[in-house]
Amino acid sequence: MRLLTRSNLISTFVLLIALVVSGLYIYDQVCEEVRDEIDEELQNRKLEILASLPTQGTPENSIVKADFRIEPISHSDYKKLKEHYEDIEVYELIEKEVEPHRQLITKFKHQGNYYRLQIETSLLDLEDMGEVITRSTAWVCLGLVLLAFLVNLLLQKRLWRSFYQTLEQLRNFRVDRQDPLVIPQSSIYEFQELAQTVSTLAEVNRKSYQQQKQFVENASHEIQTPLAIALNQTEQLIQNPDLKEEDALTIGLLTEQLERLSALNKALLLITKINNQQFGERESVEVNPMVIRLINECEFLAEDKQLDIQVKDEEAIIVQANEYLIEILVRNLIRNAYVHTPESGLIQVRMNSNQLEIRNTATTIEGKTEALFNRFTKQSTHRQSLGLGLSIVKSICDAYGYQPEIASANEEFMIRIQF
Repeated sequence: MRLLTRSNLISTFVLLIALVVSGLYIYDQVCEEVRDEIDEELQNRKLEILASLPTQGTPENSIVKADFRIEPISHSDYKKLKEHYEDIEVYELIEKEVEPHRQLITKFKHQGNYYRLQIETSLLDLEDMGEVITRSTAWVCLGLVLLAFLVNLLLQKRLWRSFYQTLEQLRNFRVDRQDPLVIPQSSIYEFQELAQTVSTLAEVNRKSYQQQKQFVENASHEIQTPLAIALNQTEQLIQNPDLKEEDALTIGLLTEQLERLSALNKALLLITKINNQQFGERESVEVNPMVIRLINECEFLAEDKQLDIQVKDEEAIIVQANEYLIEILVRNLIRNAYVHTPESGLIQVRMNSNQLEIRNTATTIEGKTEALFNRFTKQSTHRQSLGLGLSIVKSICDAYGYQPEIASANEEFMIRIQF
């Protein structure tokens, strides 16, 4: 969920709760005020009735008027009776329904006799009033919430505009390009700090990338050149007809180690370039024909070891990537299968719309097979293995967000690349 959406929802929810609580509070205060006013009217009416009593004689045994009733009571009932108010319901002939009333029950003594006075008056229908207040509050809440949401949304979009512009600049930023990183200016202090920090960080990363790239290029040239010279000299020495057999074996071993060192240097430099994202160009790459071609190129290895190769080309795999890197990935996977499959073993290659899976006969690997993606981790003691093939595969997968998976069970090794 976006930050603006979340903040708007939170502020809207808080506002809604505040409005509902305010509506309930207003309703409670209105009801209290209405009862206080009616109780005051009942007290005034009581005084009017008592003032209108005849000064001579006594009231009738039972006086019933439109809004009050006087009944004689005993002295004991007089003592027990406490003046109080009650909410009652009375059937209204005009409305033809029961309506709420408020009544005052009190007592008085007149010329030595005791009486109970019961005064009632119509009470505002608090239920109807509550419905009116609820309905009005609901509409007010809806209007205020919508207004607050829109104002908050427009205001925050304006306030956060520079942030999203900075985010867009960072999304398009590439350390391998010289395009300037244009950070929009803002009057907000925090965004000014963000812009300054981002600009500094981008410049540091760009310089670091250029220095690292320069180092890789220099290392590639400075290391490969003496290795090539050394290999050339050993080849010339081994062709010397006067060379002794022991010396020839020593030079042969030296040549093998130099070739291994040269391959190791190229592999490490390739991993560094991949991690530095120096293969930025992308295009549509068809993986299926590439897999078939590389399998055919290694056909001589299959014949030497009498391997059974089974290929299932089910659906086309097309990826957006650098073709050179995809070829390296596929080549390393196929070479890994050919090298580590024992004689008369089986290699199965399966391709569908989004994954490449290779299974081959191999000794079951104990422990975590994911460790094979680490550098210089080998699944066998084969002399041709540098322990970097799957590490290169993992680096390419990380560069493009592919999901590699390794499993080993029942004398079968499986590696699957989810594109």
